[in-house]
Amino acid sequence: MFWADQIARAAAATGKPQVVEDEKTPSGRVHVGALRGVIIHDIIHRALLDAGVKSVYYYGVDDFDPMDSLPIYLDKKKYAEFMGKPLCVVPAPDDGASGAKNYADYYFREFQEVFERLGAKPKIYWGSDYYKRGKYDEAIKLTLENAAKIREIYERVSGGAKDADWFPLSVVCEQCGRIGTTKVTSYDPETQTVEYKCLANYVSWAKGCGYEGRVSPFGGRAKLPWKVEWPAKFFILGVTIEGAGKDHSTTGGSRDVAEAIYREVYKREPPVNVPYEFFLIGGKKMSSSKGLGVSASEVAALLPPELLRFLMTKYKPASAIDFDPSGETIPRLFDQFDEAAAVYFKEKEARDPDVPRIYALSHLIETKKMFRPQFSFVAAVSQIPGADAETVFAKQKGSALTSDEKKLLAERAGYARVWLEKLAPEEAKLRILTREEAVKRFHSLDLNAKAALADFGEFFALHDDADAQAEEIKRLCAAHGIKIQEFFAAAYGVFIGRERGPKLLPLLNALERGFAAARLKNVG
Repeated sequence: MFWADQIARAAAATGKPQVVEDEKTPSGRVHVGALRGVIIHDIIHRALLDAGVKSVYYYGVDDFDPMDSLPIYLDKKKYAEFMGKPLCVVPAPDDGASGAKNYADYYFREFQEVFERLGAKPKIYWGSDYYKRGKYDEAIKLTLENAAKIREIYERVSGGAKDADWFPLSVVCEQCGRIGTTKVTSYDPETQTVEYKCLANYVSWAKGCGYEGRVSPFGGRAKLPWKVEWPAKFFILGVTIEGAGKDHSTTGGSRDVAEAIYREVYKREPPVNVPYEFFLIGGKKMSSSKGLGVSASEVAALLPPELLRFLMTKYKPASAIDFDPSGETIPRLFDQFDEAAAVYFKEKEARDPDVPRIYALSHLIETKKMFRPQFSFVAAVSQIPGADAETVFAKQKGSALTSDEKKLLAERAGYARVWLEKLAPEEAKLRILTREEAVKRFHSLDLNAKAALADFGEFFALHDDADAQAEEIKRLCAAHGIKIQEFFAAAYGVFIGRERGPKLLPLLNALERGFAAARLKNVG
């Protein structure tokens, strides 16, 4: 059974509604690796709904986090004064020209557009809004009342000892507006206020102003640290299922700390965890805050939504995805997707019983059975002067393309152009030789190969059936005493100047018939 359906079955057995949650701090351009969490949680949400379980999917934008680093592509001087302040008050890189309200809004908008294109449409909530509206107030009160317990949990679970006067809370400084430089030094349960200092050297990435004060920590005037904020979210939203990346799910890691706090402070059982591995690009882990890696929007421009979703879906959460879009990776992914379609529509036997479910969960809308042109050949045809793609693929299909098939062909042709321009290896790029180049190539061939090509040219001029053409090639090779591989190398040579290329007969049939026949006979 598909892994998400197993989770849904267990949830259904409880008879309770489910709350799925994921989150992200938009500290810069969101890299493609962050899409994995969004899609994993969306798959779980869909599996729950398919199983008849009432489910809601929340996605949190942690825009109340302090700016604690700056991506390499931004101006350090411009943002120096904002280091340590909440992301929600830092100006957008374009100073609002895009309509973005702030830095966090600017970067999250781009990411949201990508994952919504992939069919994930969770209920978005903003951390700053939840704090200001008092959603965190009860959790902050519980945290301050249990500060000693939380310090003990940190040391016991993660080995990270905290000072005896450490309180798990950061106040927004009343003077400089920074949240990353303040230290709470005491809590008065009677007045429910905290005393704090904005320290000059509290962190390495921001400088506090030295202000000291006492303030109520509620209504957006203070923020919980992330490991403590996490169980607070479980509590506020009633989360029942939330996965976490490999780096958070290690023994003694942030997930273990959050779960211990939830059990011991909130007296509740934590949500089901679905640990998942990294999404790597060419073997490298990415970071939004450091500006390392390929952004989600850049990868989304290379693939149709269902293909990118298929890539995310076909791997189990515990398996790392190492995606290098260069070379033949993208054509192979299209081939795998088309093979999954054939299995789904029972045109082919499944080697993996999960394939039909993976294919179904990769789609944004109900999918249809249709002719699917091979991506690599679409790329080849798009480079042939004068070739009419619809005519070529209608012949390959054996009947006229439907309107849906024409749309699919046009879409794949668009992505093929991007692939050829940015990522394709040189051998995928075709150029039909000039007549002079072809004649020179023809004259360098073995006499038997020349004769086989010329005879096939005569046959090709009169026969457009690919099966008949294939049989004639076999017959001619035997008659002239050459191997089929030699025939193919010779044919590729006089057309594209190489010994290998896209499937030969589809390539020849995509060319103007008279031209192709003449070229085979060394007269075109």
